[in-house]
Amino acid sequence: MHSGTVPHQSSTPSSLHRFAVLDAWRGVCALLVTLYHIPLAHRLQGTQGFLNMQMFVDFFFVLSGFVMCHAYGQQLTSGKARFDGFMIRRFGRVYPLHLALILGFLVLELAKMAITLTLKMDIDGAPFTGPRSLESLGANLLLIQSFNLLGMTSWNGPAWSISVEFYAYIVFAVVVMLAGMRTALFTALATIGVAGVALLSPNYIFTTHNYGFLRCIYGFFVGCLVYQAVMWTMARGLTKRVSSTGMELAVVAILILFIVFSTGPTSLLAPIVFAGVVYVFAFERGIVSTALHTSPAQALGLWSYSIYMVHVLIFTVEKMGMGLLAKKGVLGLTAVQTATGKLWTFNNVALDAAFFATQIALTLVVSKWTYDLIEDPWRRRFAAIASRRELKQQGGSSSPIPAVA
Repeated sequence: MHSGTVPHQSSTPSSLHRFAVLDAWRGVCALLVTLYHIPLAHRLQGTQGFLNMQMFVDFFFVLSGFVMCHAYGQQLTSGKARFDGFMIRRFGRVYPLHLALILGFLVLELAKMAITLTLKMDIDGAPFTGPRSLESLGANLLLIQSFNLLGMTSWNGPAWSISVEFYAYIVFAVVVMLAGMRTALFTALATIGVAGVALLSPNYIFTTHNYGFLRCIYGFFVGCLVYQAVMWTMARGLTKRVSSTGMELAVVAILILFIVFSTGPTSLLAPIVFAGVVYVFAFERGIVSTALHTSPAQALGLWSYSIYMVHVLIFTVEKMGMGLLAKKGVLGLTAVQTATGKLWTFNNVALDAAFFATQIALTLVVSKWTYDLIEDPWRRRFAAIASRRELKQQGGSSSPIPAVA
């Protein structure tokens, strides 16, 4: 699921090509979701723009559809890639880190149990209850926790989107293998997704554990349509007409206005707004793209999946520690109950700012570590398994399908 540089406008990129700027955008969006979850009370809490930061998950769905079309669309259509090889690679890309985080939360719940039994203290709720009950563990291990089964997001909350996206991969592979890369079919699937969300979700686009699959299908196949639009533009040599610094600044401005002011039914437009961002930045021809090509932005893109997946575990550990400090009256730390849960403040601007910065720094450090030790090695292992299967199926007569996502 990683992307790189864009070729000249007269050509279309091969499946090995990376869209580097879109990778960086994914990192930026992962960091914004992280900011939304930081357990620190502040003035932005509860404002519409802050609440709408949850929408950046829809960017992941749109970009995922785009990248899957790019990396596997023609291969699945032509029969060069098989369903089993495709799914082995997708499993190896998302599941190892997901499993590692569940194990991390299991250790955390056992630690809470030990603290409860030895110190007779309740910090951050009773162990193995609520969203981290043993009853919900199986659904999380099977990646079915977001199919309206549990009544809440559970264990590692952000993994709700991984759950639904994994099954969107299956829909994508089956559809493309049977019917090819058809605009009408992608449009129909996106329409089914948005219609389902509009009719069933009580909170419009903000649906996760209940109708998250429909939300994902909507964004994913909008992303497939964006990919086709980009290929069409490149094939006709129109890149210079639709990509420039002005266009990049315009779509960023539209995105900011949408995030700040969107409410109620207008939230359903989120995948369309993100589609505009993906379309313009796929060409990498403006000053914003230049900034997103820098090393820090590219590092965010590289670690984006880890950033998205690990931050809640980090924050949960810290909330446990803050609960203990608050009971001891350390540094004036107090709890603030909000509509979204318990938050914390030191009642001191400098200490709150230092805490905020520490959250970001710690998330980035841990994300680099999990990328290097879990994500990348296991992605390579599963890609190698898929390649060996493909060579065996082909009788060793040709090269295996390269994995770029």
